[in-house]
Amino acid sequence: MMERIAALSPAVICLTEAFEGSTADLGGFEISVNGVSWSKETPLERKVVLWSGMPWTDIDCIGNEDLQSGGFIAATTRTPLGEIRVLGVCVPYHLASPMGLSPRCPAWSQQVLFLAGLRQIIGSTGPRLPTVVLGDYNQFVPRIWGSLEASFALSEALNDLVICTDGQIKGVDRPAIDHIALSADLKPLSIQGIDEYDANGRKLGDHFGVAVRVGLDTASVSVRP
Repeated sequence: MMERIAALSPAVICLTEAFEGSTADLGGFEISVNGVSWSKETPLERKVVLWSGMPWTDIDCIGNEDLQSGGFIAATTRTPLGEIRVLGVCVPYHLASPMGLSPRCPAWSQQVLFLAGLRQIIGSTGPRLPTVVLGDYNQFVPRIWGSLEASFALSEALNDLVICTDGQIKGVDRPAIDHIALSADLKPLSIQGIDEYDANGRKLGDHFGVAVRVGLDTASVSVRP
């Protein structure tokens, strides 16, 4: 999967439930966060891994207490479009519960909690850099099944950001639960899926990937060079 991602020459990569060092062959700069443990993990497993060809600044691995129910990391990096604020997320799946907790958390409760925390982060900022929220949302958009409350919580959390990976994804012809949301000063130029099966039908990962080529919406706020 990393070879397929690298072939797209991305400026930014987000991996979820991956391993620290997954992007080592690309050079550049990787940051990651452990996040909560829902099951037994190996020492290098990370809920979110972010990569950029340029250094990361203003790194936030906590966000707030509610975001500790999943995986969250935010940072700023320079791209061909200028500086971008990137929020990498691994939203809890519907049956998520911290390992060892008894009784287990009710279904969807950890996802709703995480999204409440994300809403605080996105909604509390004033004038901001162009912003991308990407990662494993653990929801189909539009909703196919699952909790109406969680679907509403996602919409509320993103505030004025717009998910550009809704519906069927070109190249894989399936809906995604991994998404990319853009602030109003950014616009999607192209969207494509990255198939998770090799030529022999062997599965390379649990999810297919999603790649979005992003441009500036010149009618909106400008970016810092």
